[in-house]
Amino acid sequence: MKKYILFFYLSALICLNSCFQDDTTLATDTSRVGEIKVQGLKDTSMIAYAQPLELTPEVAGFADDELAYVWYIYGGQYGKKSGGYRSHPIGEGKKLSYPVNLKIGSYTVVCEVTHKASGYFTTATFNLNVTSDYSQGFYALKETVDGNTELDFYNHLKKNTNNDLLAKVLEVPLDGKPRNISTVFQKVHLDPATATATAATGLFVAHGDNGCVLFNTTDMSVMFDRTNLQYGEMEADEVPYTMVSFISSNYYLSNKGLSVDNVYDDWATSEFATGQLSFPKGAGTSSLVQPFNGSGVSYWSETGHRLMRTAIDWYGGVTCYEIDYEEDYTGLRLDWEKAVPVTSGWNYIGGENTIWYMFDVPGEGRYMVILKVIYGKKPHIEEVRLLDPSLHIAKAEVIAGRGKENNVVYCIDDNRLYRYSVPEETEVPLTFDRLPAGNITYLSKLFFRKEFDFIVVGVQNGDNYTVAMYKIAGGQPSGSPIHTFTGTGELKKVCYVIPYNSTSFNYNPFARYSSAPDFPY
Repeated sequence: MKKYILFFYLSALICLNSCFQDDTTLATDTSRVGEIKVQGLKDTSMIAYAQPLELTPEVAGFADDELAYVWYIYGGQYGKKSGGYRSHPIGEGKKLSYPVNLKIGSYTVVCEVTHKASGYFTTATFNLNVTSDYSQGFYALKETVDGNTELDFYNHLKKNTNNDLLAKVLEVPLDGKPRNISTVFQKVHLDPATATATAATGLFVAHGDNGCVLFNTTDMSVMFDRTNLQYGEMEADEVPYTMVSFISSNYYLSNKGLSVDNVYDDWATSEFATGQLSFPKGAGTSSLVQPFNGSGVSYWSETGHRLMRTAIDWYGGVTCYEIDYEEDYTGLRLDWEKAVPVTSGWNYIGGENTIWYMFDVPGEGRYMVILKVIYGKKPHIEEVRLLDPSLHIAKAEVIAGRGKENNVVYCIDDNRLYRYSVPEETEVPLTFDRLPAGNITYLSKLFFRKEFDFIVVGVQNGDNYTVAMYKIAGGQPSGSPIHTFTGTGELKKVCYVIPYNSTSFNYNPFARYSSAPDFPY
């Protein structure tokens, strides 16, 4: 028995030794394929129909005839990769030359590299952001010399300006003086080429006494105007104010009230979706609107002379409520009937939201009304503050307070910049570096996620304006302008557009898991 045991023991040792030797001498190709590392691919942006996407990846350690390359794309018009990333091949071979004849949107490109001898493969991916000449950049709303509404467009990626855009796409500017401009994300509309529901980033322009146009920033075609924005005929005395996007909905505000267009993915692509709106309801609104408590927006009602908020139920219905004081509130109270609205803002820092409105009351001064927003609790007015009349912000006409990562309000008084601290109620003067000469007539705080955070200043010099955009550091403009552009006319407002299809607009800062807001109004 001992002899048999010894025999089996020696046999096992020989087998183990043989396996170890085989693994190091016979599996050369298999061991090498684990070394396939694809490099040289990075996220990029392209303008549709402008130029091909040409790429050649770098794979060291292999001859070209050892590997096979296949390229795929998903996202954007092709949807998610639920069916696997191989659903839409766009090329074969190491060098990709792909004409970007795509709808604007965010795509993912996959490079699949296969070792021919072993069949082993690896993938590398990068993001492709497809834009158009009008779909990503800054729009400047301006009044022409003869008193009509025009747009200039600044492409910050290519750093060039397309002036007098409406005269080019519509052949004439819009009638009447400009009143407002705003970005409307994922606006549902019928694609005129296919007669099916689709969605795009819209640019809402209010002009003249009661005109409005919603442009498709893919090609600056008209998606809606006052003749077809609603299911029925818009009343002759209805004055459109603005449209804003928040938590999977687009809100339309006018002197007749408010209506909501839900843009959930399933609804936006259904056969019943047209993007048209029901008649507004509730008291008349205004252009002073801010996102609010994670379920709607707040706004000043011109007809009701009150601060209002919305709430949306599970079925998409919207209800409007007055924003009131808490029962135990003992501070100053504003006489709403005498209040003249000035501006509003939303500041965010460290997970805390501060939403405020400013009002002038003749004979009394300027008030700041601060709203408190706590997740899961009823929104209310936290404080009514009468601003110290010696402060510049108490008399300034040019004010910007929509900011993230600081709780301050900027203002221009006597052509100088000042920063007002909301929690400290103090003010300090600031300066702009290399600001063009002229009168400062415009100021705003523009940001988009982590891409940029700018304080935007507009300088008027006769019939010409200059826009300068500064980075923010320590709550003040830092260094020379990052971007500048010029145009003819009187600057009224600047807003940012991007082909962005998320349905969680500015929701997270109001939820339990706070994160920075996406963009300001």
